[in-house]
Amino acid sequence: MSYILAIIVFGLLIFVHELGHFLVAKLSGITVLQFTIGFGPAIFKKKVGETLYAVRLLPLGGAVMMQGEGDEDAEKLLTGEKEFRADEQPLPPEGSYAEASLPRRFAVCVAGAAMNFLTGLIIVFLLLLPYSYRSVPVISGFLEGFPYAAEDNGGVGFEVGDRIVRVNDFHIFTMSDFSTAMMYDDDARYDITIRRGDEKIQLRDFEMKATVLDQDSGSYLYGFQLTAAELGFFDKMVYACKTSMTYLQSAVLGVKMMLTGQVGTQDMMGTVGIASQMGEMARTSMSTMWNFVAYISINLAFVNLLPIPALDGGKVLFLLIELVRGKKLDPKYEGVASMVGLILILALFVFVTYHDILRIVR
Repeated sequence: MSYILAIIVFGLLIFVHELGHFLVAKLSGITVLQFTIGFGPAIFKKKVGETLYAVRLLPLGGAVMMQGEGDEDAEKLLTGEKEFRADEQPLPPEGSYAEASLPRRFAVCVAGAAMNFLTGLIIVFLLLLPYSYRSVPVISGFLEGFPYAAEDNGGVGFEVGDRIVRVNDFHIFTMSDFSTAMMYDDDARYDITIRRGDEKIQLRDFEMKATVLDQDSGSYLYGFQLTAAELGFFDKMVYACKTSMTYLQSAVLGVKMMLTGQVGTQDMMGTVGIASQMGEMARTSMSTMWNFVAYISINLAFVNLLPIPALDGGKVLFLLIELVRGKKLDPKYEGVASMVGLILILALFVFVTYHDILRIVR
C-alpha cells in the first residue's frame, strides 16, 4: 500500500503542474484541446466542450495541449493519437496559443512550475502547524570546547546572537543549509557571512572543523547552540517560505554538480526511484514522506524551467528570443527543437529508470 500511495502522490504532483497550465490558459482565453495525465493509450477519456480530458496508461507525466501550440508530432508520440477537431468547424483564431500576446504565453509556460512550488510550500506549512518552536540559524551559546568564539581568536569568530547568513555560495535560510554547505567543501575553509546587530561580518577563508564531542551521541559537532524561535501562525508561513527556498537551493546545487561532473547520470533518481523512496518513507513516517514530497515538488518546479526544449523552460527560452528579436521564430524550428528535446528526455528517462530498478534489486 505504501508504494501505491507513492504512485498516487506522484500523480498528484503531475496533476497540479498541468492544472497550472490549464487554468492560466483558460483565464487567458486560450483554447485547451487536451488535458492529459500520463502517456500512452487512454484508460479514461471524456470530451467536455472543446477539451478532451484523459488519464493514460503510463503515469509518468502529463500534458496540456492548446490550439495553435504546434506540438502535433510530440502529442502523437506521447499519447499515440491526435484529438484535434479536424472533422468539425475550425476553431476561432482568438483562442490560439500562437496568437496570444507574449505575456499571456509566458504566464501559461511558467504556471505549471509555479503550481509545483506553491504545492511544496503549502505542504511544508501544513507540516509546521503542530509545532510551536523551530531552531533558527542564530547562535544562542556554545558547547564546552567550542574553538571558534571571537573572544578566543582575537575578535575573529562567532559571538552569541550572531545570525549565520551565508557560507560560501549557500544562503542560510535554515540550519540544514549550513550543514549542506559545510559538507560540500573538502578543505574545511569557508567564506562565512554573519549578521551581528546591524553589522555584517565577513569571515574570509575561515577554517572550521567538527571538533566538539557530543557526549550523548559520541559524534563530533561544530559546537553551536541554536536559538529556538517561537512560531506563531505568520511565523510558520515565513519559516515555510524559507524551507521552500532551502529545497530550491538544493535543486540548483544538484544541477550545478551534474554540469561540473561532481555527480553522474547514474546518481540521478527517476520516477521509479522517487516512488520507491516515498514508499520506504511512508512505512516509517508519513511526516517524513510528505516533507520529501514537498522537496520533490519544488525540485520539479526548478527542473521544468531549465532552458531545455520540450520542457517549460525551453518554451520560455523561445519567448525570450522572440522578445529580443521583436518577432516570432518560425514555428517549425521550435517544433523540431521540442521533438529532439523530447526524444532525449525519454532516452534519459529509460536510462535513469534502469538504474532505479538496479538500485531497488540490490
